[in-house]
Amino acid sequence: MNNDSGIISFQHCNNKNIYCINIPTNCPICKICLKNLQSIPIRVPYPFVRASQQSCSVVVKPTREDFLNNYQLMDDLHIGVTTSRGTVISYDWNGVNEDTDKWQECLVVYQLNQLNDHCVGTHWDTILKNIVKNECWDSARYNEEDHNCFSFIMAFIKQFNGFHSPVHHVETREDFAELYVAPATLKAYKYICLYRKITENGFYIYNQPSNEILCT
Repeated sequence: MNNDSGIISFQHCNNKNIYCINIPTNCPICKICLKNLQSIPIRVPYPFVRASQQSCSVVVKPTREDFLNNYQLMDDLHIGVTTSRGTVISYDWNGVNEDTDKWQECLVVYQLNQLNDHCVGTHWDTILKNIVKNECWDSARYNEEDHNCFSFIMAFIKQFNGFHSPVHHVETREDFAELYVAPATLKAYKYICLYRKITENGFYIYNQPSNEILCT
């Protein structure tokens, strides 16, 4: 289960794609009654998840507020890592946190492929526990610029890569942001843009195939 906002798409008026949450009684273009709609509505994939349902993953959420209603590109993101049981571990000005309740609407930017390999999952948890014990993640050492939540994740990834090397081509936080965080965030932002247009107008009309979401 997640908090899916329920955006759907259907075609009408020369195959124009109409996005909405609830199918209107009449087509917003031609005003014809949609009671006998010919095309089958398609659910638009919801990009956000509850972290508790995503084991052995790296997840992000806005530092303030939420994705759907408040997030803008380039806003600060808070990043954390889940254990094999879905508990979120992250680092901020309070030190190391274990708080899954605040991660009900987040993005998975990386997930371990070998989720069925008990040994790999156990090692994931062991490395995470060892990092948490390190005094360098004390709250007093937190620095918003160069010793932050991203630093914590990179320390974990580097240690785990030494064992299994699952996160390829990542040496720096910039590498990880470019290869994993940015693509996931940009894809999700298309959904956010679409959702906001629908909540503002009740629908959104787009002339491209329904698997292409574009907001202008």
